[in-house]
Amino acid sequence: MNKSIIFSTLIPLISLCLSQVGYAQLSRLSLEEVIALAKNKSISSQIAVNQRDNQYWEYRNYIATTLPNLSLSGNLPDYSSGIERVTQNDGSTAFKKNTQSSSDLKVSLSQNIPWTGGRVSLNSKLARIDVLDGPQTGVSYSTIPLDISFEQPIFTFNEFKWKRKIAPLLYEESKKEFQEEFENISFQATGYFFDLLLAQVDVALALKNKANNDTIYNIGKGRYNLGKIAENELLQLQLNTLTSSRDVATAQISLETARLNLNTFIGRPKGEDYQLISPSLLPILEVEPQLALQEAKKNRKQYLAFKRRRIEAKKEVARAKGNSSLNVNIIGSYGVSQYADELHHAYKDFDEQQRLRIGFNIPLVDWKQRKSKLLMAEAKQHLIENSIEQESQRFEQEIFVLAQKIPIIYDRVKSTELANEIAQKQYEISRQRYMVANISITDLNLSLGEKDRASSAYLRALREFWTSYYQLRMLTMYDFENRHPIINIPEEE
Repeated sequence: MNKSIIFSTLIPLISLCLSQVGYAQLSRLSLEEVIALAKNKSISSQIAVNQRDNQYWEYRNYIATTLPNLSLSGNLPDYSSGIERVTQNDGSTAFKKNTQSSSDLKVSLSQNIPWTGGRVSLNSKLARIDVLDGPQTGVSYSTIPLDISFEQPIFTFNEFKWKRKIAPLLYEESKKEFQEEFENISFQATGYFFDLLLAQVDVALALKNKANNDTIYNIGKGRYNLGKIAENELLQLQLNTLTSSRDVATAQISLETARLNLNTFIGRPKGEDYQLISPSLLPILEVEPQLALQEAKKNRKQYLAFKRRRIEAKKEVARAKGNSSLNVNIIGSYGVSQYADELHHAYKDFDEQQRLRIGFNIPLVDWKQRKSKLLMAEAKQHLIENSIEQESQRFEQEIFVLAQKIPIIYDRVKSTELANEIAQKQYEISRQRYMVANISITDLNLSLGEKDRASSAYLRALREFWTSYYQLRMLTMYDFENRHPIINIPEEE
């Protein structure tokens, strides 16, 4: 089968179409070039990059919460002046005018404990009070050189534990989603590419049909004047010219719409025009359905999302259980402190300071509010499990069917390509025979219809193959042509 026949027919037709609508020396774009433009210039690619960056910084924020936190806080100064209630030496109280300024600094090093849900911290504090007006003017210092404190919930829900399980999965999902989004851009760009290619070919065919019908109509008028054809046949020829003119106008409207859609998607000026190059070679794929499923499970974010959603469902059950029973919170600290009128004395002969507090909360009567929340969480967990199972089956079925369908589509492209070549030859023979009055106008119209249908069927089969090809890549994130997983790296601008 000679592929050059069909492309030598289609490409000049497209050129004829474009020259008729007033464009010259148009650039030519292949399917691969359109996909590359979409990946690097489209709004969809920019959104994918933005989403990746956002997810990265969300993960970095989570990592920061797992690391020690060093902070410095204080007041420099805290000034007050007014009438205050003051305790006297004999224990009585009296209102006195008091003017003072206080300052304090505190350094804290704290760390969350994800395994227990607690928090531990090391603190050091220095405070100074200046009494500026009153019966006891002067300066005093208070120091806490070291204080170790902790807070530990018991029998309660541990948020840190679950974040430690979920956050890394979310980050891995985001990286896979970034790769998948660029393959999805390839899939969408292929659809827009063939929309415009079909529209260009439809305009070219419509223009060529119009030119042929005008020529045949002029010949028919001469034959009618010579009495060689009936008036009915002449009217049919005239109707063909009117129909072909209408077809040209309709095809040109579709062409403008398809061009606008593609330019918008790939980030080109809306009015920019170019000639698309029809893919002439099809990749020969060996698509084993089991391999497709295996690669999809390894490469797609969907399977990570299934795992993450199951963990999130368990998390909500654990939350409901933790909030429905005895809650205990232990807070404690141990350190040393001192005070003095001079700073260096405040760092001598320290006294111990200790604190321990155990708080608890026991639900007595809540009209089964906590129990209902637990049952709702468990019911939602079962729902999520069943939903994931259903989604997994549908997803695997989609991949399996597509993998089996691609060889069939490949054969369809080859058969429609051959049918198109035959139909083009038949129409040309019929047109020549009509010119010498060997066939009727009815036979010519039938041949014209077969030619147009064959051309359209070939291009649509070609479109179905390439969209299915990129859909399979998108669903599995696997390159079956080169036999390796797909990694999309957009070019830096």
